[in-house]
Amino acid sequence: MSRRPPRPAALVLAALLLAALALWTALTLEWSPLQTLDARYLPRGIEPLSVEAQIASAFALVTWPGVEYAALLAVAWWASRRRLRQLSVALVLMAGLGWGGAALFKVLIARDRPAQALPVVTAHGYGYPSGHLVAVTVLAIGVGATFAVTRRSIRARLLWQVGSGAVTLLVAVDRWLLGAHYLTDIVGGLLLGGLAAVLALIVAGVRVPVPHDLVTDITRGRLAHEASAGPPRRAAVIYNPSKVLDWVTFRRQVEYEFAERGWGVPLWLETTVDDPGRAMTRQAVAEEVDLVLGAGGDGTIRVICSSLAGTGVPFGLIPAGTGNLLARNIGIPLDRAAALDVALDGVDKAVDLVELRVDGGAPDHFAVMGGIGIDAVIMEGTNPELKKVVGSAAYFVAAAQNAKHPALHTTITVDDQPPLRRRAHVILVGNVGYLQANIPLIPDAKYDDGLLDVMIASPRTARDWVRLTTGVLTRQRRPDEQLDRITGRKVTITVEERDSFQLDGDTVGECNEMVAEVLPGALTLRVPRTLSASKDQPTDALEQSAADEIEGVAKR
Repeated sequence: MSRRPPRPAALVLAALLLAALALWTALTLEWSPLQTLDARYLPRGIEPLSVEAQIASAFALVTWPGVEYAALLAVAWWASRRRLRQLSVALVLMAGLGWGGAALFKVLIARDRPAQALPVVTAHGYGYPSGHLVAVTVLAIGVGATFAVTRRSIRARLLWQVGSGAVTLLVAVDRWLLGAHYLTDIVGGLLLGGLAAVLALIVAGVRVPVPHDLVTDITRGRLAHEASAGPPRRAAVIYNPSKVLDWVTFRRQVEYEFAERGWGVPLWLETTVDDPGRAMTRQAVAEEVDLVLGAGGDGTIRVICSSLAGTGVPFGLIPAGTGNLLARNIGIPLDRAAALDVALDGVDKAVDLVELRVDGGAPDHFAVMGGIGIDAVIMEGTNPELKKVVGSAAYFVAAAQNAKHPALHTTITVDDQPPLRRRAHVILVGNVGYLQANIPLIPDAKYDDGLLDVMIASPRTARDWVRLTTGVLTRQRRPDEQLDRITGRKVTITVEERDSFQLDGDTVGECNEMVAEVLPGALTLRVPRTLSASKDQPTDALEQSAADEIEGVAKR
């Protein structure tokens, strides 16, 4: 599973900080000139009950490391809610490395604080390095990285850098005035904090452009547009406002990425409760855009895919739902910034869609799975508010509530094969095969093989349910008379009892008959370049690409 390699400059910076920290620590302990410097520049004359001491003590309490790490974790939660998963991981790592690194250094070095330290609650334990300086440095870099990843303006980023630098200086002066640290403790804290932040960004795969990069990239995009013949390429962005939590940040991020690459201003189209994306996609196709971006859950993505079927317009998928099954199965990262990189810098791949007619009605399409029976009832019974809070666990709650759903008297016909009659609980037609948590429900299903995979489960007792479920989870291949797996190009499913049916996780209605037929290569999907690196590479993206890790072509 590949990850974008870190910038060489980031690796060099981490190495320099590590070397500087090691050298500074050794000199602090062994080099007499630094020890003389510490002794010479200790604060003298500040009274414990003076106004200056009270202000300094209050400031030290406000900037206590626990407060600063809590603020950093709050930013991590904010980033996670906006699908910036790599950034969120980096911020959590920063807090852990900063806090843990400072505590470990203090124990290993065991350097006492100055004898002149005022008796305040924030000056206890060992002194090297300064925990306050470690925390404020980590916080400054972490929030600055958040500004960069979310494409805040250069002015906003520079204001943060100046402001956070000033606060860091104030914290250093405050710790010195209180006598809580020697000067060398303060410098050690700055170095350790910088090292912790840079290592966290490298490990999480976050590539932070500096202001010079922003100007250069935008200029490069404009020059590329000026050098190209004809009007700039244009994209349409179709998004579900109930899934894109911070539309302002999302729009700024998307428009920056397009401008960086010389594209025109995108066409923004918002889905509604009455129309989850059909009219919006038709408008995008009618305006002859060069790319359609879709941001939403599985339902929104299905509707966009259905409307793009056969048009040849490339589709870039930005996962923003709970399941995100198409993205997981294809190998498109769940991190929003990484998915956007794939949408703009990936390669086009022909992906199958499934055309579905219900009770002889108008055709619809799905890209993941469609089915009738208990799975559709579970989807319909899942509380959307609970799903927002606990995610996939909401499906298990709905499953427990519908455990006694009756089996269906079913007839299944695949291509020209003889009809198969079952009293089935689960009847699924899959274009891809994996559920959340990499559960291999239909492991042989491939999104580009021109075939449908049908699974029929016909358990009778609770013990049967346990056996079949265990077999699916453990990928057992031995035959089971209560579990049928069939492959073909067209399947007709008829049930005697009218029941609910679902498409890509959304319950659409009720029916007696479903006719599903594969449309090979009907959708042009933008995928990571790693998926097309080898013609012999398996199409099961879950075996080759982590959902939130990509190689991409990062030009920032």
